[in-house]
Amino acid sequence: MAGSLLQNAYYVSNYINAILYGIELVLYFMLVRQLLELQKRTFMDNFMMMFSTVLLILNTIFWTTQVFFGQMMWINNPTYPGGIDGYMQDKSSIWYQTWGTTACVASNLMSDALLTYRCFVVWNSRRVIIFPSIIWVASLVFSIGLLYGSGRPNGDYFAGFAAMAVTAYTASTFAFNVIVTGLICGRIFYFKRYMRLHYGADTTVYTGAVAIVVESALPFTLFSCAYLVTYALGTDVAYAFSFYAMFTCLSPLMITLRVLSRRAWTREAITQFTTTISYHGPSHYVTTDGGIPIEFAEKGAAEANRDLKDSPALAGAPSPREVDISELPV
Repeated sequence: MAGSLLQNAYYVSNYINAILYGIELVLYFMLVRQLLELQKRTFMDNFMMMFSTVLLILNTIFWTTQVFFGQMMWINNPTYPGGIDGYMQDKSSIWYQTWGTTACVASNLMSDALLTYRCFVVWNSRRVIIFPSIIWVASLVFSIGLLYGSGRPNGDYFAGFAAMAVTAYTASTFAFNVIVTGLICGRIFYFKRYMRLHYGADTTVYTGAVAIVVESALPFTLFSCAYLVTYALGTDVAYAFSFYAMFTCLSPLMITLRVLSRRAWTREAITQFTTTISYHGPSHYVTTDGGIPIEFAEKGAAEANRDLKDSPALAGAPSPREVDISELPV
């Protein structure tokens, strides 16, 4: 029966949500410890910590309401008229379910907003985020329709106007994440290829697989795709993939951990790197402030000295750190 399949999907989803919530708690306490160990905290450090705290609270609301609804359905009301399927259909718009859905939607929108900012950081351009921002606004509009359709009296998340709003909302958030994830992944791949070609340096920390997965929030994009496809097909299995909502907190937590660990891309690093791209040869070692362009691109002292000796333009220079780019021949 479709009802039994939906119940099984709901049950499995609750278990997966519990596991992911445990991971969220571990990551959050890692963030707290990392923040306390920082000798100098920036405004962004404090902001990301508060942002992560709000996301954790919203995910806690979402997870607990899902678990409580399961308890009320299977434990407290097993003899409900119409059975478990009848209870799920009649009570799907109960106030705490609407509360949990609202928390999930708010967490999703906040996560997408953070991803938009990270895309802006990696590209260092406002024009790149114009189209994703428009899609984000569309997601906000669809989310209002979703909450209205599923939360009104006798509303049904899986039927009628609410179902259409859910499909539109999920499709818009999925499209947003595909575009932004593609932009971030493409940019990091470009940096990785350029650094290996011109510097020969180990760029794993900033351009490796972990950096790409975390910076682009790739898991959220993949699992939301699975949810969207199954939901659009009208199969009850879709609810088993609803755990993708937990990644609206998990992905930002991982990004925040990289920020606090000083392993994330910053606007300063991107600015230095893109400025240095305009120069060739030995000038790759310098920037507008006379320093190494990006920390992970720094070469060893012996290799840098060999480059200096072989370069007529920088002959006699005491150190690549002491070179002022304004003094180089054009």
